[in-house]
Formats: sequence, structure tokens, C-alpha cells
Amino acid sequence: MNAKLIYLLLVVTTMMLTFDTTQAGDIKCSGTRQCWGPCKKQTTCTNSKCMNGKCKCYGCVG
Repeated sequence: MNAKLIYLLLVVTTMMLTFDTTQAGDIKCSGTRQCWGPCKKQTTCTNSKCMNGKCKCYGCVG
């Protein structure tokens, strides 16, 4: 019983985290500062990171 509940919580948490991040199109970057503008236009937040040469935007909290 507990194993099923833990597995369900793990799946739900993974799905929530997956849908929270979005790619900022095909914007190439070499540093996180280059992602702030494009991510602000997409998500109205500057929460972003340059990963593998592409911008990843993170949704606002609150």
C-alpha cells in the first residue's frame, strides 16, 4: 500500500517538474544573462538558465 502511494507521488512530482520548464525557442546562449530577456517575454519572469547552449525558462512561483 505504501509503495503504491510513494510511486504515485513520484510520478506526479516528476510530471509537475517537467511541465514547469519550457524551452525559449531555439535561442542559443553562452551565459545565463542572455536568457533573461527571452524568458521574460515568454513567462513574465527572468527565472532562466543556459543549459547545453540553449535557454531554459522556469515558471514563476507565487
